[in-house]
Amino acid sequence: MKRNLKSYVLNLSAVLLIYIVISSLIGTGAINKYYTGILIMIGINVIMTVSLNLTTGFLGELALGHAGFMSVGAFTAGVITKALVEQYGWNATACLPVSLLAGGLLAAVMGFLIGVPALRLKGDYLAIITLGFGEIIRVIIQNLQITGGASGISRIPRVNSFTLTYVLMILVIIVMFTLGRSRHGRAIISIRENSVAAEATGVSVTRYKIFAFTFAAFFAGIAGGLYAHQIGRVSAATFDFNKSIEYLVMVVLGGMGSITGSIIAASVLTLLPELLREFSDYRMLLYSIILIVMMLFRPKGLMGTAEFSLTFVWNSLFGWVRKLLKIQPKVKDTPKAGLTDESVKAGHEPIMPDLPAYPLQEGEPVLETRNLGIRFGGLHAAEEVNLRLYDNEIVGLIGPNGAGKTTVFNMLTGVYLPTDGDILLLGKSIVGQKTYEIVANGIARTFQNIRLFKSMTVLENVKVAFHTRMHYSPATGIFRLPRYVREEEGIDLRARELLRVFSMEDAADTPADGLPYGQQRKLEICRALASNPKVLLLDEPAAGMNPIETKELMETINLIRDRFHITILLIEHDMKLVMGICERIYVLNYGRVIAEGKPAEIRNNPEVVRAYLGHSDQTNKAQAELEAIRNGNA
Repeated sequence: MKRNLKSYVLNLSAVLLIYIVISSLIGTGAINKYYTGILIMIGINVIMTVSLNLTTGFLGELALGHAGFMSVGAFTAGVITKALVEQYGWNATACLPVSLLAGGLLAAVMGFLIGVPALRLKGDYLAIITLGFGEIIRVIIQNLQITGGASGISRIPRVNSFTLTYVLMILVIIVMFTLGRSRHGRAIISIRENSVAAEATGVSVTRYKIFAFTFAAFFAGIAGGLYAHQIGRVSAATFDFNKSIEYLVMVVLGGMGSITGSIIAASVLTLLPELLREFSDYRMLLYSIILIVMMLFRPKGLMGTAEFSLTFVWNSLFGWVRKLLKIQPKVKDTPKAGLTDESVKAGHEPIMPDLPAYPLQEGEPVLETRNLGIRFGGLHAAEEVNLRLYDNEIVGLIGPNGAGKTTVFNMLTGVYLPTDGDILLLGKSIVGQKTYEIVANGIARTFQNIRLFKSMTVLENVKVAFHTRMHYSPATGIFRLPRYVREEEGIDLRARELLRVFSMEDAADTPADGLPYGQQRKLEICRALASNPKVLLLDEPAAGMNPIETKELMETINLIRDRFHITILLIEHDMKLVMGICERIYVLNYGRVIAEGKPAEIRNNPEVVRAYLGHSDQTNKAQAELEAIRNGNA
């Protein structure tokens, strides 16, 4: 709490100091109108760059039409202000808040409309769609009478000011910072890291893509309104493709995913052309060379995904001073995560994530498939798959490569929609549900190829999976309302408890991609458990592990079943692991269940023998697996 208070005080002091200094210089005439205009443009460009960073940096989607949202805000604000002033006699300054809000809202609507159809796409395809959107907006504006056609709108009251732009810029920055550090921000970043894993942890990818585009478009509209009231004239040609690229360059230069990087890049790239005016003949050449050199030596941008921290600078400075003066710092007890006496006294007891009740009739299966099948064209990838998993049971799903095991997992988790049969979870059909809905209903999974959110810490990876068990809104997270504080404290407690179970609490602040392979596997399982599932699907959890790591994994799986009272279904080629921990085993071949029973029954099943020996393309591996099955101690 004291750490956060220090950060708030330092940042607030810096913001106020910058404003007081610049305002004083403007008031005394030390900064003339020309340079004041440059400062205002820096503020507008910061808003644009920070908002674009939400979609391109945090979400990881390449958007090339951001200037289109800016144009919507600029023309909307300009038209409304002119109408209110000229037709109704309003004061221009009084009109400005209304105009800016209207411009932002209409831009947000456009962001939503483009988001719904376009965000099913990704990568280059999404870039093309957003580029097309920007050009469509420009052409429409050029041909509307209300926007002045190709000539645009002139004589817009120039009532923008440094104070207004600065205040709005700071508000946008604060909103982006607080949003990024909420459950909604974690969800957005998880999509950038791995959209498949994000969906599998309970995040609605489509919903958050639309949210990010709508949110970013709103602030772009605000920036457009400020621009219109600063310049006094707007035309469609101003907001062309080059304008969108300009803001994209600022995002990339600053670092995709870094807000402070966006602030620095927007400031530098707005100011740099003005500083190079003395070299008018070579100005753009020098500008381009600087950009090229920068990207060669800092390909991830100035800040990468990191953020500049005044608290870090302050602590480093005082640490240096103490060292210079040989002052020994006071030894403080390391604060324990969780509920403190202070928070109890303040009435801020943590709100723990939901622990859903899973109603189950005695003797009934937790998860059941009935004649489950799927066709891809004329190919039956799986057919007539009948599985029955009971409470607190560890069940294996084995078979030669290409047997359809992962296909079954994908149907169970909503990645594939079955063409035949049904899937019952706790007696209710889940066919047709989205992956994140299935996660919320009680099924979690891991992947054959590890899918972690690599740039996030170990603790943040686990926190993402609590998404479906938390309820505070984006507004609550942005404004840091008590509900946000209490829920975040609750998931911090739960996440650390889970990490403690896996002996990973000491690595909580370590980036996920910095863990050893075996630890990454454990983290993925830990993250799956954070969603409080009733059924856990493990897809080849021992893949790539050495014998020692495999033994630890066996102990971990048994621990999970006993501690969390869940049903486990695992795909595995390591027969020692399968035969050692599974109570029942299903054998799949060519998409069909060919055998089911206890390990002792599977070992000498003739159908299983024929299935493994029939895969001549991988004879050695198949024979090894078969021998492992038949030996029983393999």
